[in-house]
Parts: sequence; C-alpha cells; structure tokens
Amino acid sequence: MSGAVRVGWPAPAVVLEYLKPITWFAPMWAFGCGVVSSGHGFGARWPLAIAGVVLAGPLVCGTSQAINDWYARHVDAINEPGRRS
Repeated sequence: MSGAVRVGWPAPAVVLEYLKPITWFAPMWAFGCGVVSSGHGFGARWPLAIAGVVLAGPLVCGTSQAINDWYARHVDAINEPGRRS
C-alpha cells in the first residue's frame, strides 16, 4: 500500500521542527517581565511563577507555530518541499 496513511505519534524531531523552540524566548521573557513588573511579592508562589515562565514558550509560541504550520501546509509544501510531516 504505497498510499497508506501512517497513524500514530510523530517522531520527536518532527515535533521540535514544528514547535520551533528557538522562538520560545520572547513569550517566556514577556511572562517573566510581567511577573516582576506586577509589583506583587512571590512569597510561597515562586514555583508557580517559574512554571509560568517555562510553560509560556511551548504553550503560547509553540502551539501558535504548530497551528500556523497546519493551516499553511499547502504553501509550505511548495516553499519547503523537503520538510518532514
């Protein structure tokens, strides 16, 4: 079956290619700046603030990158023919 559709989890390298981790720095930095500039003390909530900074990149930027690539896949197939999917 040469035209069979592969079902299952994608390879981790493919996931990283679509999530583009290099772009995560900006939302992580913005979240951290927002936490600091809020003027509230961390108290016992510092683990929550650190978790927010760490998760802001993959959840905000990574997810939007993946959604963008999904909707632009037809254009990307022309512009990036060697890209894995």
